[in-house]
Amino acid sequence: MSGYAVRYTHRADRDLGRLPPELARQVIRKIHAISQEPYHHIKKIKGSHPLHPVYSVRIRRGLRAFLSIHDDVLIIHVLEVEYRKSAYRDF
Repeated sequence: MSGYAVRYTHRADRDLGRLPPELARQVIRKIHAISQEPYHHIKKIKGSHPLHPVYSVRIRRGLRAFLSIHDDVLIIHVLEVEYRKSAYRDF
């Protein structure tokens, strides 16, 4: 089975640009590492829409990446990367 392709939204690109470079590389490595088996490493956000669920992946203790996974075309969309204390306000 081939892995999922990873795509970043404009907001996720902006969020990565605001992080220190080493931390941004850590986020990218973590997301690409889960692209083979994404459902083993993520948690579904409870308030997300059932037809278009949003998932979170823990990058490190205080940092989360939010994803949308499209199984029919094998794509992971990275929606945003936020520090945990403010991340869940949008969902």
